[in-house]
Amino acid sequence: MRKPAYTLEQLRSFVAVAETEHISRAAASLYLTQGAVTQQVRHFERAVGLQLLERDGRRVRLTDAGRALAEACRAALRSVEVMDDTAQAMKELQAGSLHVGASPTCATYYLPPHLAEFTRRHPGIKLNVLVEPSAELNRRVVAGTLDCAIIEGASFPELTAVELTQDELVVVAHRKHPLSQLRRMTPADLVGHLYLGRGSEWSAERTVRDMLGEVYDTIDALNLGHPEYVRAAAIAGLGFAALPKRAVAADLQSGQLRRLPIPPGVRPIIAVRRKGHGGPVQEAFWAQLTGGETPASGTISTDGRDKS
Repeated sequence: MRKPAYTLEQLRSFVAVAETEHISRAAASLYLTQGAVTQQVRHFERAVGLQLLERDGRRVRLTDAGRALAEACRAALRSVEVMDDTAQAMKELQAGSLHVGASPTCATYYLPPHLAEFTRRHPGIKLNVLVEPSAELNRRVVAGTLDCAIIEGASFPELTAVELTQDELVVVAHRKHPLSQLRRMTPADLVGHLYLGRGSEWSAERTVRDMLGEVYDTIDALNLGHPEYVRAAAIAGLGFAALPKRAVAADLQSGQLRRLPIPPGVRPIIAVRRKGHGGPVQEAFWAQLTGGETPASGTISTDGRDKS
């Protein structure tokens, strides 16, 4: 598209003259001198290559070209006003959008309260939420398709990360599963029983590997992906699983599942975003999410140490 050879000031001067058909009145409405308005209009006529005004004594009148172009100029100036209004609304968080990612556990237990509070404060903001494994969310935040994300485990090193809380993984099985009958247990007792996992792309598996040690690589595994599929398979009695304590709390209370006597695994729940500052919507949500932690403060590791 060809770059316009005229300026917004020239448009405003021409429209003011067109509406008043008087140079001095147009100048007064714009808080400019008559000479300045005259010069702006002449520059505009040269830029478009048309005569737009004719002098009639102390007044001016529009030519046919001037009348046609005046309407287009009014529309153009209105578009600029709309753009300014939109930008101002976004600054005041009356409009705009927020693109957030969350791993399944975070999307279920940790993100909703933050979204509810943000929506209450800023009802004009459109929310978009993507639920994926942590590694995929890291990639999308780096690429800039997500403003931020809440994930489990570690962030990519080029991102800013703030630990929000910790999530506890517990090993469970159906109440009638043979493992549920054991009062004492070591990871070696799991050999010969089917482990219900998510798959290598899920960050929870790294925590489970730490929980079970070398046995993790020797037990039979069925990878089901989403943790809710894993939970459903455990409830059906298909095998044992390591799941967030919050996800199976009701199942443990009802007795449908039993917690196996293996020490739990603890993993951080962290918020991630690109370094630097983003738009007003992103900054407002990040401040709410992290309690005011800003990208300039550096990256917080999972053990709480500043890595900036």
